[in-house]
Amino acid sequence: MREDIGHNKEQQSSEGSNDLFASKGTYCFDPKLKDLYLEIFEVVSISMSQGIDKNKVESSISSIIKAFKLHINNNLLLYSYSVSKQNYIVSHIVNNTILAIGFGCWLNLSDNDLIDVGLCAFCHDLGMKEYTNLFQRGHQLTDEENQLIKKHPQRSIDMINNLFPERILNAILDVHENEDGSGYPNKKMGAEISYIAKIVSICDIFEALTHPRNFRNEFSPYEAIKMIIKKKDSFFDENILKKFVNYLSIYPIGSLIYLNTGEIAIVIGSNKGYPTRSIVKILLNANREAAKDEKFINLLDDKMVYICGPVEPKGVKEILHFLKPRGDFDL
Repeated sequence: MREDIGHNKEQQSSEGSNDLFASKGTYCFDPKLKDLYLEIFEVVSISMSQGIDKNKVESSISSIIKAFKLHINNNLLLYSYSVSKQNYIVSHIVNNTILAIGFGCWLNLSDNDLIDVGLCAFCHDLGMKEYTNLFQRGHQLTDEENQLIKKHPQRSIDMINNLFPERILNAILDVHENEDGSGYPNKKMGAEISYIAKIVSICDIFEALTHPRNFRNEFSPYEAIKMIIKKKDSFFDENILKKFVNYLSIYPIGSLIYLNTGEIAIVIGSNKGYPTRSIVKILLNANREAAKDEKFINLLDDKMVYICGPVEPKGVKEILHFLKPRGDFDL
């Protein structure tokens, strides 16, 4: 698991009805996706404690792909903000797998490539189980501890070596490589790095930044995107970075934002090619009162409404505590 971007920075920000917008293909709320999330969480937990069941892993990945193919914008992405304090490596793997497959579907990858993305995202951090104790401490890792953790890609390979083809193993080893050669374990650069690994890598970092760790609080999705963009010349493939920002938008799914109407909303979907014209759900009206009825706005359709900016960190905490708009649940 990689957190290089935010490693030396303390917390500065925290961050309907069924078939909603289904006729326009922009957003869908499906209560069954909560159960899917919990099922995937269980499969990851078992994989780390008892070993990999290839059929169950592939079945979980296929279920995620199906969910996104049925509706690219759905509440599975909101559930990916969930975190388990006791098993946060497990929740990290689940969240990253969901995010990477969603991104892959948005990129219109082939079914085979989507399976590869899912397997890479699912498996590349399994080796972290050997270093869980290091992350239970309330301080940043020392250089020596960081060197130990850099061994986890190979540990992951050791756990699955006979189960998946070589291209998956190579992708797993490449997830923590950087475009400028500063990554690990093999200091690869640019075109040397697996394309599948590049997709998983940017999702991996976004997930890590938007979730708390013992030595720091989470960053808001908006802040995380800004931090990722700042590393465009060293960490990421420029083409993939641009597509990732377009996928999540400038205000990523899960962001709390102010509208010009005075309302506060949460971003629940994006419109391809329009990174600032998101799909939002109103949380508080202009009087800062909780919305009595569910109100959704597709900013691509309603040009009179637009985003003014992100909710400040203090306001994010209050709103998350009061409304829990991302559908968080106890794991």
